[in-house]
Amino acid sequence: MVIILIKWVIKPEKEAIDAFLHHWRTEALVQDRRGLVGEFLSEVDSEKYTTWDVRGGSDRREGKLFVNVGTWENRDEFEEQIGKYFNDDNPIKPFELERRVRTVLKPVCWRVGGGSLPANDSVGVL
Repeated sequence: MVIILIKWVIKPEKEAIDAFLHHWRTEALVQDRRGLVGEFLSEVDSEKYTTWDVRGGSDRREGKLFVNVGTWENRDEFEEQIGKYFNDDNPIKPFELERRVRTVLKPVCWRVGGGSLPANDSVGVL
């Protein structure tokens, strides 16, 4: 199993945020989902529990922050479906304030609970 984290810093204007969400829902597709366990695009929900500044050392605090978390059965499935498209030589997207950054995590321990992943995609996701 691998977990892919991608941090997106989006321009704060509503139009840029809408363009990014449209891009994620309809253009950044996973064509073959056989190896995909789940993928979640999230924004910071509460400052109450936040002790980790996921922006890192960035001085550009005015952007809207999103974190994409993708869980894959194995690294090969991820590479075949998504990893091959990661190219930092391309310019950033028009809605990005900063270039997105990412990391790959390899779980070393885990717990499994009684909950489950959502049964369907969220509204508007292709």
